[in-house]
This record gives sequence, C-alpha cells and structure tokens, in this order.
Amino acid sequence: MVREGFASAAPILIPAEEFWATEFPNGRTVPTNLDDLVIYELHVGSLGFGKTTSGDLSDAIQFLHHLRRLGVNAVELMPMAEFGGKAGWGYGNTHHLCVESSAGGRDKYRHFVRECHQNGIAVIQDVCYNHYDYYADRAEWAYDSTLAEENIYYWYEGPRSQYSDSSGGYLDNGSSGFTPRFWDENIRQQFISSAAFLVEEMHVDGLRVDLTDAIHRDNKLHADGRQVGAANVYGQKFLRQWSRTLHMIKPSVMLIAEDHTGWDAVTKLPEQGGLGFQVKWEVGFYHSLIGDSHHSAGWPRQLLNAGFGGNDALEFDKFSGTLYNTQYHRVVFPESHDEAGNAGGTARTIVVAVGHAPVYGPTRTVAEARCRLCYGLSLLSAATPMFFMGEEVGAQKPYTFDNFVHHREDITGLRDGIGGFMFRFYQELISLRKELASIRSRNIDILHQSNSNRVIAFKRWSGNEEVIVVGSLNNSAFSNGYTVWKDATAIPNASWKEVFNSDSAFYGGQNIGNYGQAIQVTDNRLNVVLPANGFVVLVKQ
Repeated sequence: MVREGFASAAPILIPAEEFWATEFPNGRTVPTNLDDLVIYELHVGSLGFGKTTSGDLSDAIQFLHHLRRLGVNAVELMPMAEFGGKAGWGYGNTHHLCVESSAGGRDKYRHFVRECHQNGIAVIQDVCYNHYDYYADRAEWAYDSTLAEENIYYWYEGPRSQYSDSSGGYLDNGSSGFTPRFWDENIRQQFISSAAFLVEEMHVDGLRVDLTDAIHRDNKLHADGRQVGAANVYGQKFLRQWSRTLHMIKPSVMLIAEDHTGWDAVTKLPEQGGLGFQVKWEVGFYHSLIGDSHHSAGWPRQLLNAGFGGNDALEFDKFSGTLYNTQYHRVVFPESHDEAGNAGGTARTIVVAVGHAPVYGPTRTVAEARCRLCYGLSLLSAATPMFFMGEEVGAQKPYTFDNFVHHREDITGLRDGIGGFMFRFYQELISLRKELASIRSRNIDILHQSNSNRVIAFKRWSGNEEVIVVGSLNNSAFSNGYTVWKDATAIPNASWKEVFNSDSAFYGGQNIGNYGQAIQVTDNRLNVVLPANGFVVLVKQ
C-alpha cells in the first residue's frame, strides 16, 4: 500500500498497482540508454530555497518544473538512505532499506519518482556500500558478543589479541569508514536487497555506486596499512552479485560506478570477469578541464590556468587525449558535488573561471563565457554528460558537506535573474544534443589542438550525420577565421553550417561567430570565425 497524497493528516492508502498506474501518461516513457541521458546531479537537502532547514522531497517535486524547463532527462539523487542527523550529504548512511525520514520517507520518495517519470525524467539513485558510518547506532552486533572480531557488520582481520589497539583489525579503504564484512553473505544480501528495493518497489531507473575502488581494490589493515587481498576479492564478488541481481530484476537498469582505478573490468559483464557496470564516472575529465582540486596536480587544469589571466599556452594536447577517451564508457562533468567547494582547493566553476575574482560586470561576462565552453566540451564529448545543481545559473557559493544549508542559493531565482543567460545556454545546448544523433554516439575524432592558440577541434558522427566542434580558451577572438585541416575522411569537402555559437548574444555573449552561415570546405580545410572563450558547432550539409 502507498499513501495517496499528503494534503490531509490522516493518510489514505491505495494499492501500489493503482499508485503506479499513472506513472507514464499517454505511453510516455523515460530513456533507458545511458548514451541518451543528460544527467542533473541533485542534492535534495540543498533545495528548499528560503527555508532555514534543509530541503526535502516536497521541495524536490516542486523543483521538477525547473528541470523540465531546462530539458534534462535524468536526475541523479545523492544518497537517500537513512543517515545520522537531519542535514547531510547522505554518504554516512545508517540503514540502507529506509529512505531518509527527514526528507519525507518511502512514500514521498515514490511520489517523487512518479512525478519524474510523468515528466520524462529518469531517476538514478546514488548508493554507498563502501563503509558503514562510524557513529551509526548499530548496537545490535553486541547482543551476542562484544568482541571486535565478532562484529556482524565490519570486516575484522584475525583475533583481537593480535593488535595493541582493538581497532587495528578493521580495514580502511579510502572511504570515510571501515570496510563492511563482504565475506558474509548476510552483509552482501543486505546491500543487494536494498538495491532491489529501490529498483523494484521505488521504480528507480538506475544506480550510481559510490567509490567502487574502495570495495574491490583498496582494502588495507587499519593497524599497519598492508593490503588485505581477500577483502578485495570478496568486494568484487559482491559487486558481481549485485549487478547480476539487478539486471535479472530489471534488464534495462542503468548502473554507474564511481571508479578511479582504470580497470577495464569495471564495465565488463560478470560472465567476462567484469563487475557489470555500463559506465563509470571519469573524474579525470574534471581534473583535465577544470582542475582546481589539490588532487589535480599533473593534469592540464585548463580552466584553472586560464582563470589566472594572461595568454600563456594551455595543454590542449594532453586534454585532447582525455576528450578522446570519453568514448570508452564514461560519465563526464565540469564538477560534481565533490568539486564544487568541498574538496581542497575547489570552488564553483564560475569562480574558478576568473581566478576567484568578484563575479560581476565585465568579469562575469568572461566567467560565463568560459563556463559555457567547459560545459560545451562536456556535453559535446562522447561520454554521458552530467552537471551539478546550480551550474546552469552560475551558482557561486562553495558547496560543502557541513555548510550547504548556509550556502544554499536560490536556483530558480537566479534563473529568473542574473543567471538567465546561462540557463538559456544550457537549455539550447541540451536541446541540440537531443536533436543530433551524432552527439549522442560514441564516435569521436580529434581534428586539431594548439597549445599556443588555446584551441581544440573535434568531430562527432553517426551514420551520414557529421558534426565538427571548434572551441577556444583564447582571450581574443579569431575574427578573421581560424583554419583547421586534416584528411578527407576527417574533414570532407562539403558545406558546413553553423548551428550553435556559445558566444551568441542570446547567451550573454559578444555575438562573434559565423551567424548561422554555411562554410565551404575545400582541400579539407575549414576556416571558421571563432569567438574568445567560446565554441561553435557545425553540421555537414
């Protein structure tokens, strides 16, 4: 039974079949192919604009109007399993078979999913299995024994007597808690059952698993840091069981791994020795394109370096390799929740774009132009694109795990005010991606890169449809044209029409471009007017 509505204090319950009967009005469905998605990462707790408390699922339902106007077709919710306290990111979850009560609980979650589906938006739920919260109320393990090695939740290596401190036998794995006891079928089934609950009972369309390398690679003894290989093996076993089970329940379920290992088995089928995910988050794209994190050392860090000012060369040769690799089962983003002010050195993209200078007047004009380019390179890549809430309106305040309520920004208010140009840009670029199959394909070829000119050009195609994207982080426009050339297969002699210009005045730009004209390519040379800190998209006629 499901609660029909929330208008009255006395709940009216109806059968689940009746509740879900209106899930897809007029036969409208949601996308189930990751290549077709544009994902909006959403933290429910950061909604509730104007409130003093954190947001809840009622606020999220009201926010769907904004997402529908924006044009995204998938929303990725940060963890919604019950967690400690009433305001948090959700990664310190305590009970995986419960939906966070302060957000509205199970029935409000069902209403949110149904509303998403009625608006053509798929729901991807972020889940966290790599640790248990240190401070969770889990005293039930002590009913039978208080011995650390008999803890029914955490992996404990050997007897307590081996260690000078009782915590020495637990395992660290790079997450914010000790490793679960993955060798225990009950623990694996707890996580698998919670995922099945989300897919089968809550009707979510996909799951994103937090920090999978902590599960299958990084388990180390707390006492001395040595690898515990058995824990890695059982972690892999768990992920295979998990993905197999979910695909049996719902063959179309979309499974995403946050994985930083480079291990190709992550996106292979279990019967091929893989873990069963379709794609993985590619944080390297962020490090290469934006790069303001302390963890970005050694990456090109294009926007960070451009934001310092000046016209020094940028490492587009290195970035081109990252861009080319987006064809290999990736989800890419200019920033996620981790890089929006929480990780050391990070800030919102629009702030990084101008080296933390005050974002107003001419500085805002430059900042927005660079942000448009960064999102364009993400959405026009060969990966599934994602962006974090607020990017579409130029949100500026740092987003941190412990201060997000205080730093909450009114996204809809910014959309109707100073962020209106950015919002229109996002709307129309997302619409272009939906229109052109070439941009949704995994076909990509790098045509040109120049470190000194700070220019990159690449091609996307599907069947006979061919698209060329030329982008620049140069502070000056190439008003007399910029020439890109390659072989006849890469740049065939034809007429190429400009269908998108990030510098359009409609997006707050300077209107420098090709004004929608068709450009004739001869001798496999494309000469295109290129705006400063912007990009153009051309389609072969």
